[in-house]
Amino acid sequence: MIVVIPTARTVSFEYLQPLIDHGARFVVVDDSEGRIKIDHPQFKVYNWNDQNRMLGRDVAAIPRHNGACRDFGFYIAWRESDPGESVVAIDDDERIDQEDFGRRVEAVLSDAPRPVATGVGAHFNPLDCYQNVEQNLFPRGFPYSYRADYQTSTFDSASSGTVTFNLGLWTEVFDVNGIDKLYGPRYRYPDARLHCESVVVPKGALVSVCSGNMQFRREVIPATYQLPMHVEVIPGWVIDRYGDIWGGFILKTLMDLNGDLMSVGGPMIRHLKDGPYERNIWQEHLAHLVNDEFLSIIATAREEIEPAGYLMMMAHMAEILERERETCSTILQRYLDILIPAMQAWIRILS
Repeated sequence: MIVVIPTARTVSFEYLQPLIDHGARFVVVDDSEGRIKIDHPQFKVYNWNDQNRMLGRDVAAIPRHNGACRDFGFYIAWRESDPGESVVAIDDDERIDQEDFGRRVEAVLSDAPRPVATGVGAHFNPLDCYQNVEQNLFPRGFPYSYRADYQTSTFDSASSGTVTFNLGLWTEVFDVNGIDKLYGPRYRYPDARLHCESVVVPKGALVSVCSGNMQFRREVIPATYQLPMHVEVIPGWVIDRYGDIWGGFILKTLMDLNGDLMSVGGPMIRHLKDGPYERNIWQEHLAHLVNDEFLSIIATAREEIEPAGYLMMMAHMAEILERERETCSTILQRYLDILIPAMQAWIRILS
């Protein structure tokens, strides 16, 4: 098992002890020129200098100054993992409370039967999985245009197949939009409980893949790309905090086309840090405005891309983004001008 942690702050062994005891290998992506120092045999740290040395001109694939720098950890996992080995991605502000977290990861990435979420619409709200949260609470990135008529999912028929990607959920601070922290339902649940340990996201439904707690098999690494963020598209205004969301829409689309299953639920982590909502509102604002436009490109890709290896499918996705850019709004065009060459570099470094 390989654990990928992005950070520009610090890494706490205390938060990670169950995975250390499980024997996991840790890849720490230091989002700086070398601020993070860790002396532990199970940990290896890579900073910007390592990225430059190893990737050369294709270092453009790896975002900087935000959590999407974890892509470099996924690249290392692609190079160094064994077939079928699991990859865990967590943030530096999350604590693992379950002593058997490692065993739970292996159990969730399996062919064990579990309920399938049943709902109406093109988007699934993973917060439906909780027993004790308020109505109309949605995760970061869930499109506002799909909220008015959203119907809460139920969990009925059992799945058939192997789960290759799991979106783990949280206790304590839920990952919601900045504006929702002001005007939405409460979003802190220290004693959050799930209806079921694991449910399958229905085929054809997209989900906000908030990246702070993810587990997946090696074969899907090419499609787990976290998109570059903090891109200025208007003077003083950026596209930000959607790298995992839009990347997750791409991931789920490609998994559907390949017939692979994505699940949501445990193993849960305790999310401790509540970011500054004023800054988050500014970071997310323009992405909210063009979210549906980006989704329309994803819908086009769903109709065109053929099942294949995930690296080939991602290459086709990059081609579609480049073509569709011509008819996009100016805001999204300027963002795609950064995304497309970065995605092309990602495809090259994995090839």
